[in-house]
Amino acid sequence: MTRFRRMAAACLLCLMAACAGVSRNAVPVDLDGQAHPLGIPGLRVWGDVLEPNALDALVARQAGILRQRYGDRAAAGQMPVLHYLAMSGGGPDGAFGAGVLRAWSESGSRPTFAAVAGISTGAIIAPFAFLGSDYDPVIEEIYTTLRTSQVARPAVLSGLVSGVALTDTTGLANRIAHYVTADLLAKVAAEYRRGRLLFVGTTNLDHGRPMIWNMGAIAASGHPGAVQLFRDVIRASAAVPIAFPPVFIPVQTADGRRYDEMHVDGGATSQVVLISPQLPIAALTRQQIGRNIDRRMWVIVNNRVLTNAAPVRPRIFSIGGASISSLIRGSAIGDLYKLFLIAQRDEIEFRAAWIPREMPCTSTEEFDPTYMRCLFDFGAAAMRRGGLWSDLPPYFVRPPIVPMRIGTLPREPG
Repeated sequence: MTRFRRMAAACLLCLMAACAGVSRNAVPVDLDGQAHPLGIPGLRVWGDVLEPNALDALVARQAGILRQRYGDRAAAGQMPVLHYLAMSGGGPDGAFGAGVLRAWSESGSRPTFAAVAGISTGAIIAPFAFLGSDYDPVIEEIYTTLRTSQVARPAVLSGLVSGVALTDTTGLANRIAHYVTADLLAKVAAEYRRGRLLFVGTTNLDHGRPMIWNMGAIAASGHPGAVQLFRDVIRASAAVPIAFPPVFIPVQTADGRRYDEMHVDGGATSQVVLISPQLPIAALTRQQIGRNIDRRMWVIVNNRVLTNAAPVRPRIFSIGGASISSLIRGSAIGDLYKLFLIAQRDEIEFRAAWIPREMPCTSTEEFDPTYMRCLFDFGAAAMRRGGLWSDLPPYFVRPPIVPMRIGTLPREPG
């Protein structure tokens, strides 16, 4: 979101003049960990360091799924390949990932993913990617027809007065509500009960930490507020700080006390997430069913991690926007390396794709339907041509295997 990033960077100077703020009822420090969305524990976990009880619960659930779904098949030697999909942020550049998914479906080789995770624009795509190719037309509609005015309207004056944001994203909330319905949640809940997982990442700004939401658990909760929470989490994941208003998610304690948490764009802390480094998947699998399972991790980065040089105008908006874009790009590369390392540890095949340097599309506004259609078609064409997926993160090079002759090894010192 280049334009919104420029606005956010410039606004950091202006917000010092804000004279009032939106009132809220934040969770007291002494109640940290005791207040939960919908009053239900276990609907989300921290995205950096898992609390011991959360880690134990996650391990127990995954162990149960492994035994139930794959125990007998392991004994019979009929193990499936499990596929996982993670999608990054990128605003309108989510059209790239949408095009890749569409062409992947058309090829007939797109798998049913055991888990799907999304952040920011990836969070908008994630539920539909999770439910399968029947929802490809929905993703295409979102990423080829939206205009900026349908997502966010300028609200600079009220933003400076309230100190919350420079735009009004009621349009985005309405669009999410249009697509995220009770029927969609019912389908997500059904897949969750089968053992499939859907995650969305936000940033809990009160703690300055990433948070991973178990969207399947929310959908399957049966709570009357589940649909609204599902929508709020997706909107929060896409809430670019300062440019977009934060989302205040209601939480309550066991004794009924109500508070709120402030959540913003998941990309503020992570560009792409999928598997916790604290969860040793291969070891856990062997422990539960006696052998490991073949797995493939697919990562779509809706960003150009390898860029071409472009002179930056010596103006505060341009400098701020370029700086934030560089930070986001660096964060995405770092997250790819983290997932690559996890994949190496847990014997998972790693595949990643990002927007190639030669992408020809240009835009005239933040959400430009012409630009997004061009990028959607570009992503689809890149997928059809082949060669889109890399088994290494950016810049990583495997050393060549050079045969060594006897007697060429260096001697020990002394």
